[in-house]
Amino acid sequence: MPSTQSFTLKLPTSEEPALKSFFLNQGFMFEDLAYAFWRAKIPGCTAAFYKSGKLLLQGSEADAYRRRLSEQNDAAKPYEAALAKHPSPAPVIWIGTDEAGKGDYFGPLVVAGFALERSRVELLAELAVGDSKTLADSRMREMDEALRACGQSELLVIGPQKYNELHAKMGNVNRLLAWAHAKVIENLLERVAADYVLTDQFASLDVILRALGPRARSVRFEARTKAEEDPAVAAASVIARSAYMRNLAALSKQYGVNLKPGAGADVIAAGRKLVQLHGPQVLSGIAKAHFATTQTITGQQSLF
Repeated sequence: MPSTQSFTLKLPTSEEPALKSFFLNQGFMFEDLAYAFWRAKIPGCTAAFYKSGKLLLQGSEADAYRRRLSEQNDAAKPYEAALAKHPSPAPVIWIGTDEAGKGDYFGPLVVAGFALERSRVELLAELAVGDSKTLADSRMREMDEALRACGQSELLVIGPQKYNELHAKMGNVNRLLAWAHAKVIENLLERVAADYVLTDQFASLDVILRALGPRARSVRFEARTKAEEDPAVAAASVIARSAYMRNLAALSKQYGVNLKPGAGADVIAAGRKLVQLHGPQVLSGIAKAHFATTQTITGQQSLF
């Protein structure tokens, strides 16, 4: 028996005439519905366009009509270019991963994963979820909370002290990242029946594939640059950056110095203030000690 599908799209109410014309041309029969412009039905699909601008599609053929609508109506194409890059058959649930803090001297390295159901893509579009580098920190905090209601997520926060230990052991940031992404993916796959994983490419594919566990090797996997255009990866990006900023704020409070992301002049100034207050060894527990920024702040080649 065909499974029932449900999709919610947020569209401008000015699109009502065009939407009605589309469904009329598809053979839908219309009826009145409270709080809605109309409800329209055809075997396999029911469409209701509410006066709030929400279009609800339900039924075994709901995805097929959503796709037809997106071909004719630009307002119904959230993440369309990214979704078109998915493998065939298109995944019903997929996982995106991304990291934050890799290029930031102070604070942790954070890797996040987000499992997204295809039927919830439009909810992320309504939240305007995108690459965290393009979003204000205050907006990310709001999105972070909302995203947890939209799908399963996994978060790995590697504090500065642990980061420095792992970097010294592995000798390579990309190997450390591959291990962290793999751990996040494996943990999510224990809870979610996803059959496709997409990550933003931070290293050669061989490095990433060697780190993957047995569950990740059993599903379709892809790593590519600019993967944040995909809604699942964009969601992971937001979750990771939000966690990074929370941890940075906590470290600032703990050490009494306003710590900034990045590795610029304000970061160097904060580092020198920390060293004055607590001595150079403080950096190994609050910063990524292998950065050249450490030598700039302390004049020492290494803290280890």
